[in-house]
Amino acid sequence: MQPCGVYSIDVLVGLLVIADKIKPSAHTAVSMLHKMGINVYLLTGDNQHTAKAIAKQAGIPGDMVFSEVLPSHKQNIVRELQKGAGLVCMVGDGINDSPALAQADVGIAIGTGTDVAVEAADIVLVKDNLVDVVAAVDLSKKTVRRIRINFLWAIFYNIIGIPLAAGAFVTLGVSLQPWMASLAMAMSSVSVVCSSLLLKWYRKPEPDGLKEEHQKSRISVSDVEAAFGSDGLTMDDLRREEKRSLIAAAEQDTLKDWGETII
Repeated sequence: MQPCGVYSIDVLVGLLVIADKIKPSAHTAVSMLHKMGINVYLLTGDNQHTAKAIAKQAGIPGDMVFSEVLPSHKQNIVRELQKGAGLVCMVGDGINDSPALAQADVGIAIGTGTDVAVEAADIVLVKDNLVDVVAAVDLSKKTVRRIRINFLWAIFYNIIGIPLAAGAFVTLGVSLQPWMASLAMAMSSVSVVCSSLLLKWYRKPEPDGLKEEHQKSRISVSDVEAAFGSDGLTMDDLRREEKRSLIAAAEQDTLKDWGETII
């Protein structure tokens, strides 16, 4: 939030507050990533006050915010995170994010972003929904898990099938006819393909649990009116008081910034 005041001598005659609006799905996506054990950082070219305000809305800790960052600095920060934190995934949609998207181990671009960002990224999200970032991470993990399962199954299958088809157990009275060995070899490939096709039934994780927690943490209007009704206060009174508090806080920030500019 960036307040801007209009003054006549020493009297405040107008106040304009400009605030950045985050994507509606940002807080949900960050919360889901945190539940998956993934640390989320914010890299932005905005000033420190704006960056911390946006991070607070998105649920990102203040010590994981990098503000007033230039495009080349974003790339350097990603490089440093790769040295200390390991694999780094960068999500961005602007031209300034392109160097960092190319530097990251996995670059994810928003489909509605710039062409430069889309070209630099490894994954492009078709929809403008950050929850799809969680889905991309979750799907990649399930895909790698399926590859490992197929690999282990193929090893186990061939360890038994190849000696059996070669006649290694003929002395024990166990053998395969040539047509049986050919059929067994074909079934090995078919089983792996069928196992991989199970990914068609993949469903991306839904933030239902987060919605329930959010609903539990919310205070209904009736609860507030019941709590303050005995003092003669209504919701309209509370909203007006909140508005006055916000204006007063913005005015103080503006006066402070104006004084620092003069100094």
